[in-house]
Amino acid sequence: MKQKEYTYSELHNLTLRNYQKGMMAFLFVGLLNFIGTIIGILKSGNGYFPSLMMDILIFNVLDASITNIYLRLLVNGVISIATSFIFVLIWGLTRSGKIKAIITGLSIYFVDTILIFIFYLDNSYLIPQLLLHVIVIIFMAYGIANYYHLFAIERKFKK
Repeated sequence: MKQKEYTYSELHNLTLRNYQKGMMAFLFVGLLNFIGTIIGILKSGNGYFPSLMMDILIFNVLDASITNIYLRLLVNGVISIATSFIFVLIWGLTRSGKIKAIITGLSIYFVDTILIFIFYLDNSYLIPQLLLHVIVIIFMAYGIANYYHLFAIERKFKK
């Protein structure tokens, strides 16, 4: 059976869609971080496993320093919204192919993954948190591979 020959525009558009699907991981991280914080607040905790580890660490520090529960919940919510907004902003920038946004977002998420190993090993949410991080990193790697595949398509078709 003969393989289908793709035109430049078909191949470019397919790869671009695959790249954008991979970069959706940044949006996914931002939304899950916010949802995890809301669940954590409702459970009277400091975040839930979808929350970013850096947020959970900040929330734990605030627990010791802010005694007013309502003020602490407000500050936790603002921090969660801010970090979620950063990832949504990174997602918006990566959609237009900004390599600095990709590197920044991947670096922040990689640091968050390292923080899990440093501070989260005694918690029961370790396995779901690691599994979530691995899945998101796989999606990010898929998006980055398609980002460079777009350049290869450009070179192949010399456009």
